[in-house]
Amino acid sequence: MGRFEVRDRCVVITGASSGIGKAISACFAREGAHLYLGSRPEEAADLKAWAQELERAHAIRTWTFPVDLALPDGPERFHAAVRGIGRPVDVFVNNAGVLWYGSFAALSLEKQVETVQVNVLAHMKLMHLFLADMVARGEGRIWNVSSVSAFQPSCHHAVYGATKAFVQSLSEAVHEELRGTGVTVSTLNPSYTDTPMIHGEGFPRRLWWFDVSGVRTAEETARIGYRAFKRGKALCITGWQNRLIHTLLLRLTPRKLMAAISYWVLQAKPALKD
Repeated sequence: MGRFEVRDRCVVITGASSGIGKAISACFAREGAHLYLGSRPEEAADLKAWAQELERAHAIRTWTFPVDLALPDGPERFHAAVRGIGRPVDVFVNNAGVLWYGSFAALSLEKQVETVQVNVLAHMKLMHLFLADMVARGEGRIWNVSSVSAFQPSCHHAVYGATKAFVQSLSEAVHEELRGTGVTVSTLNPSYTDTPMIHGEGFPRRLWWFDVSGVRTAEETARIGYRAFKRGKALCITGWQNRLIHTLLLRLTPRKLMAAISYWVLQAKPALKD
C-alpha cells in the first residue's frame, strides 16, 4: 500500500486535549489535515485553545467536540455532532482511553466499569458508526490506539489490559473483513508513554517495567505511529524492545509464566533513597 497523503483530509481524533491524542493531532496538522477534535467536557477550554493554536500554526480548520464518551449515549452524540458539520470523515483516530492502577479486587467497580465504557463500548460504537459512511463511500481509515497490554495479561491494571485485548482482536478481525472495500483498520501499540494517564490517581511513580521498555514522550510515540500509519502498516509496536518481547518472546513463553512475569514487572519500584 502506498503512502497515505493527509493534506485537506478530514481527521477525527478522540482524547485530543492531551497525551498521545494531542501529539497525533499535531502530526496531522503539520501536513495540512483539517481536524475534528474530541475531549471530556471538563477539558473543553484546553481543547479549544489547542485547536486555535493548530489553526494559527498550520492554516487548517478545526472543530471541537467536548463529549463524555463514558455516557451510554456519548459515542452516538459525538458521531452525530461530527457528522453535522457536513464533511466526509477520511480518518478516524480512536484514541480516548481510561486507565486505573491497582488490584482488580481493590479498585472500585465504578472505575472499572468506566474503563470498559470508554475503552471497549465507546471504541466499538465509534468504530462502527464511522465505518458505515466510509464503507458506503469506498474510502477511509480507522486508526485505533491500542497498547502492548493487548498481548498478555496486565496485572495491576487487569481491566485496562483486557479492554486493549478487545480493541486489538476487533481491529484485526474487522481489518480482514474490510478487504476490497477501500477502508482499513490499523492499531498503534505503545508501551508506557509519559501522559496524564500514568500520572493519575494511584499510579506509581515508577514500575519495574520502565527499566525494560523505558517511557517515551507522547510526541515520540505519535511520530513513530504516524509514520507507520502513513505507510499503511496494520500494526505498530513502538520500540525494538517491545517488538522483540511482544512479537517473539511471548510466542515462546508459557502463558502461566507470562502472567507471573507481568505481576512482577508491573509492580511499583521502590523509590531510591537519598
